[in-house]
Amino acid sequence: MQMTTEQQLAQLAAQQNVQPRVPAQPKPPIQFAFTEIGEQIIASLVKAADEQVAEAEAMRVRVMQLADSIGTQLKEQAAALAEMHERTKAFGHEVLEAHKRFINGGDHGKD
Repeated sequence: MQMTTEQQLAQLAAQQNVQPRVPAQPKPPIQFAFTEIGEQIIASLVKAADEQVAEAEAMRVRVMQLADSIGTQLKEQAAALAEMHERTKAFGHEVLEAHKRFINGGDHGKD
């Protein structure tokens, strides 16, 4: 009968009174103090970045509200100026018509 290599090794170990080795469990990696500090720094940086993003988003909302308000005010002022322009123009036409009627072509000097 043929023996496998494992069987031969087991028989040889039994003859030499040697216990078969159990594979050693892998050791956990060594923890250094600086790695824990580094992980705390990383967490702090991420937290700070998240806070800055939240603050920037809130600021963007406020800026957009301000921009909308400014846009509304600009439209109102432009409308007011356009109305004033039209009134000034109409007043100028009225003055010109009065001038034509009473000064140049009117009968103000004729009896």
